[in-house]
Amino acid sequence: MRKRQQRHRILLPQTAENIPLWLANLGFFSLLMGVVLVYSSWQLQRIDKSMRKNALERSRLVTGIIEENMKISGLTSRAVEEMTYTLLNDKAHFIDYLDSVEPLREKELTALARQSSLTGITLIRQSGTVVSGPPAWLEETPDCTGAPLRILYNHKRGYAYMMHPAPSPDGDLACVIVGLDAARIFSVQKKTSLSAILEMLSKLPGIHYIRLQRQQPMKKPAVNLKQDDYGYTAETRIQTANGLLIVGLDAAHFIQRRNSLRNQFIVFGVLLCLIGFFFSWLLYQYQKKNLAQIRSFERMMAGEHEAATLGRATATIAHEVRNPLNAINMGLQRLSMESTLDREQEQLIRAMREAVARTSSIISGLQRFTSPIQPEKASLAFDDLIRQQIALYQPLCREQSIVVTTEIEDNIILKGDRNLLAELVENILKNAIESQTGGGEIEISLNREAQLVVLRMKNCGFLLSPAESNRLGEPYFTTKTRGTGLGLAITRKIAEAHGGQLLIIPDFSGHTLTIRVELPLASSTLRERQ
Repeated sequence: MRKRQQRHRILLPQTAENIPLWLANLGFFSLLMGVVLVYSSWQLQRIDKSMRKNALERSRLVTGIIEENMKISGLTSRAVEEMTYTLLNDKAHFIDYLDSVEPLREKELTALARQSSLTGITLIRQSGTVVSGPPAWLEETPDCTGAPLRILYNHKRGYAYMMHPAPSPDGDLACVIVGLDAARIFSVQKKTSLSAILEMLSKLPGIHYIRLQRQQPMKKPAVNLKQDDYGYTAETRIQTANGLLIVGLDAAHFIQRRNSLRNQFIVFGVLLCLIGFFFSWLLYQYQKKNLAQIRSFERMMAGEHEAATLGRATATIAHEVRNPLNAINMGLQRLSMESTLDREQEQLIRAMREAVARTSSIISGLQRFTSPIQPEKASLAFDDLIRQQIALYQPLCREQSIVVTTEIEDNIILKGDRNLLAELVENILKNAIESQTGGGEIEISLNREAQLVVLRMKNCGFLLSPAESNRLGEPYFTTKTRGTGLGLAITRKIAEAHGGQLLIIPDFSGHTLTIRVELPLASSTLRERQ
């Protein structure tokens, strides 16, 4: 009694006894708000620090990549320069040798250039005569007197050339100029240039831009947060050997986290202001839920009490009525066999015997409904059982012009009572047939859904009102002239006794009724067919 009184006191309106509780709640919520404020400030500082650290680390990584690529670019350029120098120098010596044997003319130089994969060859003789092949491959003939022995480039026409003074001072040649197609060299130089590296890195995810500026050196890297055309950008400035590197990184994720934290603080503040009302509503809902559970429990207990009372009454009725019915039936049978009756009397006795049999079946159905169903479960092929029931009623369907269409999945194994499940299928199928005396259609499907096996049986000719359809499945409700109204009720009990359920789904617009039976699958749903 003391516990019930304390619970009741919480649900009462506010009184002097409740003031300490409300004050404790207010103190708790104030403390919670303080904790949220401190935590929010700490998180904001932590996010800002994390953003700056992350931006600086990524910028240093980019700086390292750029410096390494510049080193590789320099090494590549020097290697290409050396190879080109060696190649052209060897070609110049070879051409000088050939010319010393016999002076080369324009056609011979053109053929030699083509054969040696050169852009062109030019010979400048001591007399000032210039011989080129192909002709005019040089824009203008340079003065090679005292020219350095190195590679020169013509970016406009895309070739590299070297002016090589004749190694034989006694010979006729003053200078040999050999040229080589430098398109690939220019391409390598372009791809390994600093601007190309910056452009490539700027296209990486999370990087808005990378710039290199020439200005006064910075002693310490700086990270600034700003909003520009790219959105939110964390701009990092780092001093490198090539100048001041400016890296703009995407900071939208960090800004989103910071804004989210601020929004959470605002939401918590609003919630803490409204929490008193919410708590009262929560207590009310809790009391309401408890009351609903109590009423549901009372209804369940009342239903069980009613079922027990009905069971005792049924047993009494069956005991008191079935014996007289048996005596009447035996008397009518003996009267029919031993007496000489005219046709009208025989029809009367036959009608009386049918009435007795119908009354006996009603009592049997009543006993069946009020008695608990205890299935003797064993593994069975539910799909084969359904096919057997359909085959059993197929002649009746043809007689009443009912088309039966099936979609039954194979190898569905259940743990259940074969006789009870056969009765379940038979009751649903009989109802579907009896509701379409003038012909119609029945659709039957069986398949697996998750851990359930689902049987659907859909039939036409459903003409009940919504109020009447809500009573389908209730005991003693029937639309048949000679029905007891216990068929669907017993079917539902069979389904529930197997751990499943029966659902009645009417379609008023299409005048159809679907009976859906859900049963649990066995642990193994597959079987080998012999």
